[in-house]
Amino acid sequence: MKVLEAVLRKAPGWGMVAAAVLMTGCGGELKPNILPSLDDVLSALSTLDGATTATLRTGDRPGAVGGPVASLDGIKVGINGGSLPITITSPTAFTRVILAAEGLDNYYELVLPAPVTSVDLVASIQPSAPATNRMDLLYGLSAGSGQGDYALHDVRILRVATGDVQVSVAWDSPTDVDLRVTDPSGEEVYFGNLQSQSGGFLDLDSNPACNIDGINNENIVWSTGDAPAGMYKVSLDYWSDCGEPETDWVVTVQSQGQEPQIFSGKFTGPSAGGVDIDSLASFTR
Repeated sequence: MKVLEAVLRKAPGWGMVAAAVLMTGCGGELKPNILPSLDDVLSALSTLDGATTATLRTGDRPGAVGGPVASLDGIKVGINGGSLPITITSPTAFTRVILAAEGLDNYYELVLPAPVTSVDLVASIQPSAPATNRMDLLYGLSAGSGQGDYALHDVRILRVATGDVQVSVAWDSPTDVDLRVTDPSGEEVYFGNLQSQSGGFLDLDSNPACNIDGINNENIVWSTGDAPAGMYKVSLDYWSDCGEPETDWVVTVQSQGQEPQIFSGKFTGPSAGGVDIDSLASFTR
């Protein structure tokens, strides 16, 4: 039997793009002085439930002088306009999390309301973020004093289509998770109907029928000027567990002019076929 757990939150504090974003190098690597600020790539950092949001700080990240040491477990492939969830744990309690990136100026500081030894966070990727084969994110912890050593989380960002409506899903296991979005006319966009009459299309499909590609992201988009007015419905299908015991997922909904929304959950046990989470989210344009 499959156990489904879902948490809904609206992602606060999404920043506007401060400068034009460029991609450099044959491999799409992020270069210093090309993307000068971390918020040109990551628009926000918050707890997964949205209760606590980080503040963007200018200047260099705090130097490590001894303190709690982070252990990281998170998704390593993301898409522009999507999300990168991560779980941070430490044997020592902490109250502050610093997120920085090699080669980029500035950093996010997230202050928790009480000491913890584990926290679920999500970094939001700018819709304008470029593709990169590798970006080294650095997470550091402290308990009010004594900044701990930074733990490295290397991620890859894929460039996908964005528009008036963008709905994406990312997950952490080599399984087949399928995204479905129903437009206001009632037509559903998914792997079996790649484009709707209203202009919505499946821009990225991953791990079809357990042909594992390591991308673990899907993306459905209505381009700028194409999204019809009305109600949209988002559903999620655990098409196949591919022999894996569980899969953590995060869905990001972006509708132009509205606050982005993030949903997260877990599939546990073998897949059973059919649409597993019908009407995970709905929104009106």
